[in-house]
Amino acid sequence: MTLAIAVLLAVNLAAQTADEEYLKAMQLSDNCQKIQALEAYIAKYAGQGTANEHWAYAYYCLTPCATKNVQKAIEFGEKALTMSGLDEQTKLGLMSTVASLYSNSGQYDKAKAAAQKIIDYGKSSSDAAKGAQITGAGYLLIGQFAEKAADYGTAADNYITAYGILKNPKVADFVKKLGNTLYSQQKFADAEKVFRAFYASAQDAQSAVILGQTLYKAGKIDEALGIYREAYAKKRSGELAYNIAIILHSEAKKKPSLKPEAINALIEASLLYPPQSKALLGTAQNLFLSDSPELKDSYAKIEEHNKAIAELTKTYNEKFGNKTEDDLTDSEKNTMRKLNAAIDAEKQAIAQIQGEQKGILDKFNQLVAQVRAKIGK
Repeated sequence: MTLAIAVLLAVNLAAQTADEEYLKAMQLSDNCQKIQALEAYIAKYAGQGTANEHWAYAYYCLTPCATKNVQKAIEFGEKALTMSGLDEQTKLGLMSTVASLYSNSGQYDKAKAAAQKIIDYGKSSSDAAKGAQITGAGYLLIGQFAEKAADYGTAADNYITAYGILKNPKVADFVKKLGNTLYSQQKFADAEKVFRAFYASAQDAQSAVILGQTLYKAGKIDEALGIYREAYAKKRSGELAYNIAIILHSEAKKKPSLKPEAINALIEASLLYPPQSKALLGTAQNLFLSDSPELKDSYAKIEEHNKAIAELTKTYNEKFGNKTEDDLTDSEKNTMRKLNAAIDAEKQAIAQIQGEQKGILDKFNQLVAQVRAKIGK
């Protein structure tokens, strides 16, 4: 009995010592020192069934340190994943970290295989929403690894799949970045292919904008406009409205017949796209007024009347600038009255023209009201 008690005490003491060493390692603030302490713990207690062995493997892998042995971190991470006692968040962190470590060390195929485990884990989840998030993250990782390895086709496929699952605009940024990379390498056809596949899969405003911009840069203006309109017909979007308006405004300079459509598009975009609302409405008004010959003539007429006022005022000042009414003869007083009457007549003519101008601007405001009613804004 004495021997049994001694053995039991020794086991308990060893377990207590292992726990203390693990806690001491985890309390180190310097990550690289923590890594060294965890490695020493593993070397001393591996396989002995200590309470924290699985955590030691896990945190060796998860703790960032520039001098950490990458291959050992991968090995320990994979070892931890085979052991019980880890929570789901830690497991997912390990899967992602192991995959990234493989990628960073140039082991592309192993990185993809590791990320595939995340996808498989997500698909097996009993929580559909959480499982979808995990699965989408796995596809996004594979896309990143593939892009880094210049496997652009695989990258595009996985980014598009990830976006289809997550519907997150930030994922669309990865597709856009990939396309821009291909563009910068003058692989225009490949970039267009990526964005066409993205739009075909997503069929939303974000993918339409990216494809449309790509087509526009390639000089395929009609195709770009067609994509924008197709997506806009399915669901109104401020960004789509903006791109449609910009193209139509540009094209209207070459094709005057497009002016009415361009004006309406600019007004609509101003109501749906707040960041450019003021500029778009101003552009619409200028285009509307430029198409009004009456207004163009009215500005010229106002200028003529202003010149007449200036001449009459000059004459008035030359004749009567230094004289009081008592100094004037009856003839001069009569001339003064005629000059004042002439100046007043010119001012009245200007006021009348400005009233007519307001009528034209009222027509524009009526058009704005009509567009507002049409889109319910």
